[in-house]
Amino acid sequence: MTDTNALLHVLEGLRLRRMTATYKAVADAIGLTPPGQIQALAALLEAIQEDDARLERPQRAAMVIQNGKDPIPRPGFFQQLTALGVYQGNDRGAEAAMWHQNEIERLYGLGPEG
Repeated sequence: MTDTNALLHVLEGLRLRRMTATYKAVADAIGLTPPGQIQALAALLEAIQEDDARLERPQRAAMVIQNGKDPIPRPGFFQQLTALGVYQGNDRGAEAAMWHQNEIERLYGLGPEG
């Protein structure tokens, strides 16, 4: 399985360019292949979420979003945040979208060293 270093590199590039990317695009970028591509990415993202929560940093995994009408992470992202005590709310809908937007703004506001 790919370690988190490649994923952290991709996430930092997204942050510096003030962009988000879909799960599929990020999985492809770090060399994950089907079957189980998105599940493997989710496991790596959860590890990063745990580190960010422990260090009280903005959630870098927020830059990975689902493909579709709601450009926010999948419900599992928010469920993990709830388990980590970082977020207490719905895992979809307006509340999740607002939290996500605020977190993205926090990430984009960090300096070049993150």
